[in-house]
Amino acid sequence: MHNNLVLGKKPVMEILEEKPDHVDLVLIKKPVPPGLDPVLSRCRQLHVRFKLVPDQELQKMGAARQGIAARLRAHTLIDLDLLLKSTTEAELPVLLLLDQVQDSGNLGTLARTLAALGGAGIIIPRDRTAPLGPGAMKASAGALTRIGISQVTNLARTLDHIGRKGFNIYAATMNQGQSVLKQTFAFPAVMVLGGEEKGIRPNVLKRCPYKIHIPMAGSVDSLNVAQAGALILGRMMSSG
Repeated sequence: MHNNLVLGKKPVMEILEEKPDHVDLVLIKKPVPPGLDPVLSRCRQLHVRFKLVPDQELQKMGAARQGIAARLRAHTLIDLDLLLKSTTEAELPVLLLLDQVQDSGNLGTLARTLAALGGAGIIIPRDRTAPLGPGAMKASAGALTRIGISQVTNLARTLDHIGRKGFNIYAATMNQGQSVLKQTFAFPAVMVLGGEEKGIRPNVLKRCPYKIHIPMAGSVDSLNVAQAGALILGRMMSSG
């Protein structure tokens, strides 16, 4: 193992068996070399993400001979219900729920802002999300180790569950609902932020009773997700 990688079939199988929650992504050469099918099967059984990649990508990692590498998380995940419970005790009782935010820099920056304001943690999906690796850790300036991170299979069902727990659910949109400058926030709360390209997906958005937007008065018509998140979190803190 070096940096955040585990190389080779046997070491990868061992980390899958012993600490599957520490594995962010398993990378396997395509076409799949003989003998690596059991690794694919185990990933599917454990719901660990995997990706078939060209030989050149593995060469960059020093895993060309083995044909397989596992990328480890820079952060240990926690159970969703434990995260919800801890939120009520946080200085700023707010969780961020990120719907397919795929840029590690944005994820890390949001974590840093949330930690600085006393927020509780972040909820991310298992698929189509930024890796919790060195890139996110660097952008967060270590904040990823100071807040809770929970990863879930289905964001829509997760929001249904969170709503039943008494959380107020807000969604940041381009132009729907109340201006963030006029919105009164109630806590504990979840703020849903959408991905860089498509925003919040319709099936997730309809689970959000409160929709807000950032009014744009200048020549810029939008902010990236990290900038928008910082502005909204600052507003939530001032109304708490």
